[in-house]
Amino acid sequence: MNRTKELLKFIRDGIALTFTWLIICSVAVSLIGGADNLKISYIVKVFLLCLWAVICFGVSFRIETVRKKGFIFSLSLFYILFIPIEILLFYMMGIFVNNGSGFEWMIFGIVIAVLYITSVLVDVLIMRKKADIYTEKIKTYIFENSKDR
Repeated sequence: MNRTKELLKFIRDGIALTFTWLIICSVAVSLIGGADNLKISYIVKVFLLCLWAVICFGVSFRIETVRKKGFIFSLSLFYILFIPIEILLFYMMGIFVNNGSGFEWMIFGIVIAVLYITSVLVDVLIMRKKADIYTEKIKTYIFENSKDR
């Protein structure tokens, strides 16, 4: 029961954060673009996008068996689960009208690729180095404390 409660809290908090952020961005873009308001159907689609994103994130990064396989595996799983539905919802929202222009697809692909590559580089270059330092410090601490006994 605790795991279910924890998952529901995670979904609630994730939706609150992502939905609020996307609605604020949507309102800003619509005001800049000269639109008067957002349609309810658009808001529902944004909510569905946020819900799916939070569920994909939860599956990819919070389930223990998936987390044990490593960050890059979890990140790849998240992209595989999320991006097809994201594209479908973008079409439904009217962001990619019809088939989308080549320029729109290029921007979308570049953003996805840059985010993925940045995440992998941060994991490989920074986080693993910190993990090695942390492991060495733990080994030193254990060795020093075992001498005293």
